[in-house]
Amino acid sequence: MEFKNVFTMKQPDLGKKISELRKQKGFTQEELVEKCNINVRTIQRIEAGDVTPRSFTVRTILEALGIDAGSFFEENIHMKDTFREEDIRSMRKSWIAAIFFTLFTAITIFSELFLLDNYVNSFEGIAFRTVFGALSLFSLFFFLKGYKILGEQSKNTTLIYATYIYFSIVFLMISITIILTIYDFDYSVVEVTSGILLILLLGVGELILGLGIMKLKDHYGGFAQMLGVVKIVYGTLLITVIFSPIAILLAVPVLVLEIVFLYQTTQKILK
Repeated sequence: MEFKNVFTMKQPDLGKKISELRKQKGFTQEELVEKCNINVRTIQRIEAGDVTPRSFTVRTILEALGIDAGSFFEENIHMKDTFREEDIRSMRKSWIAAIFFTLFTAITIFSELFLLDNYVNSFEGIAFRTVFGALSLFSLFFFLKGYKILGEQSKNTTLIYATYIYFSIVFLMISITIILTIYDFDYSVVEVTSGILLILLLGVGELILGLGIMKLKDHYGGFAQMLGVVKIVYGTLLITVIFSPIAILLAVPVLVLEIVFLYQTTQKILK
């Protein structure tokens, strides 16, 4: 492999990556110098991002760390170069849409808990759930599109399918909620059973989405793994049903974490 053709990581990202790999191996800069016979000052300047080393120098450092240079460069090609312009625009829209979806979710939760009990089978209740349901679905579509793009770029089929499953579940939840609002079931077995079923489905959607996000760890770092774990725990709380009230209270904080993740990932792509 001609390394100069794949040497696309730029400083300071390259230096940070080398420093991260060195620390993962448990080496000090002095110990790395002993293994690759490169001046310690050179190592310091590379890791600090002060200089851009030749590909031969980087290959020597990687070999001293026991890392295949070819694989390293293939996995760390500058991310912006692998994203289409329309994908980058969609990633920008994704975290903005996530903010709106979070806002609509917070308003819906508050309204369902404190305001709408007296408006079932009324014009106000039907209008509210229909309008906010449509707005939620619209924002969710662009929100999930960001995850879908990340899944396509990282060949993460779990995440790709999770976006379709999650959107379908939320669409089903909103549709059934509107139907229950139109037809007064007087809190009957049908209404209770439907509510439990929808909570279970949402929990499954959160679990699958969490698994997909966790698989982004190798491409987008520890934040992706942490967020994936949070989503899995959140989905588990929903599936238990008995702990679903706790999950409802955690809905907005979890969404805020997702906003931060999508924003940071978008900024990383643009570097």
